[in-house]
Amino acid sequence: MIPPPAPFPDELLTSWLARQNCRVRGRVFQDPEVVLDRRGRWRLPDIHPPAAWLKAVSLEFGVPPSSLAEITIGRRHPGIPLDFLAWDAPPFQTEHETLRPIPRLHVSWCTRCLAEDYAAGQPAYLRRHWVLAVSGFCHKHKWPLQDRCAACGCFRWRLSAAASGPLRMICRGCWRPLERAAPETLVADQNAVNCWDHVIELEVAVATALRGRTPDQHRFNFTSADQLLNEVRDIWQLLVGHHRSWARTDIPLNSYVCPAMTPGSDPPEFHSSDKLHPMAIASIAMRRSMLSAVKGILDPRIETGRVLFGEHKPPAIETFVASVDEDALQQNIEAMKRWSPAFVDRVVVAQRGRRRNARIADLESRIARIGSSLARV
Repeated sequence: MIPPPAPFPDELLTSWLARQNCRVRGRVFQDPEVVLDRRGRWRLPDIHPPAAWLKAVSLEFGVPPSSLAEITIGRRHPGIPLDFLAWDAPPFQTEHETLRPIPRLHVSWCTRCLAEDYAAGQPAYLRRHWVLAVSGFCHKHKWPLQDRCAACGCFRWRLSAAASGPLRMICRGCWRPLERAAPETLVADQNAVNCWDHVIELEVAVATALRGRTPDQHRFNFTSADQLLNEVRDIWQLLVGHHRSWARTDIPLNSYVCPAMTPGSDPPEFHSSDKLHPMAIASIAMRRSMLSAVKGILDPRIETGRVLFGEHKPPAIETFVASVDEDALQQNIEAMKRWSPAFVDRVVVAQRGRRRNARIADLESRIARIGSSLARV
């Protein structure tokens, strides 16, 4: 019998297992039951697989347990916050939920990666990068990730072996291979590509922080890894909350329109979320739009916001300060060392500028009313 291939270095464990089940027809080794361990961690095969299950897989397919454990998210990203992973059914409970389905990671994919796999005669496989909640793009190809079939729009898919050729990701709706790109991305102009590059720059910094490494200080001055993760999480939460009206679309995120984040679509109107971790359950379109907003807010370069949101838009941080809940923003500012000093200083300066502009506008309005009264006399 041909020995099973080793996992790819960036492969999800369940992807490797699915490939083995396709290779050895008639024998299907099941994923383990998802449970909470004594330390309160969810035992998911791609994050922290149960030791007994890992040993059983090793015996079944003849691969050392250490090789399988090495590709898990828990090993590659020790201590990764669960809200920095994308979920179909999240593993955390909010105050509005009583019954929860079994946690399940949400997978996006890069059509260019899949096309390269097929062209090289290599089986399709799922990359770890594709399940991060802070990944809207493939960093290798600088290409938008997709989470639905470009042909029929179906979200359901499977790894399937054809009569000839390598394993492929196949849509369960129309049974077409998923390496087919969305037509809108194929005609993206250079301006859109520049926007993608800016967001990818943030994603790389966050991925570095998730590995516990200090982000690039040229872009994020005096920012530790934990502070960058806090800033991304907190800004995300602030941008999806609404506090000025009952309209679900009246949220700060909708002030940051970047057509390059939703190619081929009309400007979206995202809805507010009362979930504790909206980042983890956001759609791929909302994820990319949110990441572009966060990039514009965190990046001190004025030109970044102009590239993303237009030449005539105010600086992204000014829009942020003017549109989010003031009390919630102040709590984050006052939290000791939660945000980097450099970012806090920029927020405070923007707040002062907003108050100054409000006083000037009020004074001009009073002068105009006085002038109108005098003209009538």
